[in-house]
Amino acid sequence: MSGNKNADELLKWGLQNAPMAENGQSSVAQVSEDIAAGRRPDLQDPALYEALMGKSEAQMMQEELGVAVDYSRPESDRLTALDNFEMLVEQVDNANNMESLQMWPALLKLLQSSNEPKIQLNAAWIVGTAMQNNDKAQVVALGHGILPILLALLEAPIPELRSKAMYAISSLLGHYPAAVAQFAEANGWAKFAGALQDSSIVVRRKVAFLLNQLLVQDPMDSSEPMQDGPPAPDTAVTAKDSGDSHMPPVPLEEGPATKRVKVRHPDVAQALVESGIFDALVTSLLPGATGAVTECNGQPTRNDVDYDEKALQVIMTLVDKRRPTLPLPKDKLAALVQALQGPPVDASAGMATFAEELGVDEQALNAFLAHLA
Repeated sequence: MSGNKNADELLKWGLQNAPMAENGQSSVAQVSEDIAAGRRPDLQDPALYEALMGKSEAQMMQEELGVAVDYSRPESDRLTALDNFEMLVEQVDNANNMESLQMWPALLKLLQSSNEPKIQLNAAWIVGTAMQNNDKAQVVALGHGILPILLALLEAPIPELRSKAMYAISSLLGHYPAAVAQFAEANGWAKFAGALQDSSIVVRRKVAFLLNQLLVQDPMDSSEPMQDGPPAPDTAVTAKDSGDSHMPPVPLEEGPATKRVKVRHPDVAQALVESGIFDALVTSLLPGATGAVTECNGQPTRNDVDYDEKALQVIMTLVDKRRPTLPLPKDKLAALVQALQGPPVDASAGMATFAEELGVDEQALNAFLAHLA
């Protein structure tokens, strides 16, 4: 027990606060001497500390992952273990401990268990949660080669698994230029074009939502020179710099781990146009249009207002940010404007136009029209 820092602190507190025995010695001090002399083997069991103080979250993560990778256990036990693990990595510190605990290789192996789609789904959920708004975990996961594994899952036979893969991909690419660059090199835009024809409208919604996020985070500035490798670190403010000879060096903020390697963000707008994604999004919102992007399980994509809102946001963001030289499908955009000013899909909702039904107010619509003009 004395090798455990928390146990040492507990013992120290006990020595300071324990009542005194008749011989003037602390009763806890006497017990401590007995333990050191080997006279109290019952108190040397590490399980005793766990019973008193509880297991650390790192220990719980190791135990849950141990169950998840134990192929002799029933699948239900392994799924429960992965559920518990996912709740643990909602804490950023626990997610970052996955690297020091060497857990990423095991999770990536579970992601590739194609004969166990439910296990794959829970593993995708875990890595997505671990990377969400966590720059350190994003960098670690990309370094372990997670992106091609997740992209392959977009073709999995189960729609729920494809949806969770999109969740993980969104977590990985968020505000991470190097990951977006690797995504582009891995033919990711074509994968997303295919995902806009997915049989699950949920997958299509997630694709559209992520596309808008990538457009927003793209600085759209190709003039800044990039360098290979990480920039030279500014490690400290020196006493000379500060004008105070008595001030010790103060470390500077390093910034997000996802921005420490200078990689130019791919031109998202150009990629969406060249890959056909932009044209597909516009087409999917047009009444009377035909094609794989206009229907989902026999229902027009226009009937799903949630998808429509997300697809239209991509279109409006790209039109707002695009360069004048970027070719856009003018005829289809003109048809989209007419559709937005036309009747809503669901007249019973009390909206006057399709634009109003999608939450586009008159000012935003006029700005969109001005950009097109």
